[in-house]
Amino acid sequence: MAAVIADTNFLLRLLTKRPKPFYRAARAFAQRAEEAGERVEVHPVHVAETIDVLEGRVYGLSAEEAAGELLALLSARPFAPREEEALFAALEAYPKSGLGFPDVFLAQLARVKGKRVVSFDKKLARLGVEPLVPEET
Repeated sequence: MAAVIADTNFLLRLLTKRPKPFYRAARAFAQRAEEAGERVEVHPVHVAETIDVLEGRVYGLSAEEAAGELLALLSARPFAPREEEALFAALEAYPKSGLGFPDVFLAQLARVKGKRVVSFDKKLARLGVEPLVPEET
């Protein structure tokens, strides 16, 4: 079980290396956690927020760059991503999907869990998930 949960700003410091004092502190924390055998839990909501910030006007990364950076970070110790299979599949599919990361993650989570997604967004079918579209009766 993870001893701590990472916030978006912690992930951003590790990925952007800015500002330098925060990056050094975050890196040192992650190294200490790894050396102690502790895990840093990462939730999909913070991954989505991190992508949003990385692609924003401050950092200006492409979807491919943001997803690639996160895949590399979260694949390393001491990180323990929640819903890891769906999260990694979403990070891989996201750049070419033409959809927002939350939708891609939801589609991958449904696939992994063997569930359907109730949604009016028929674009989810691009990801191989046929949404269950509610209808008036």
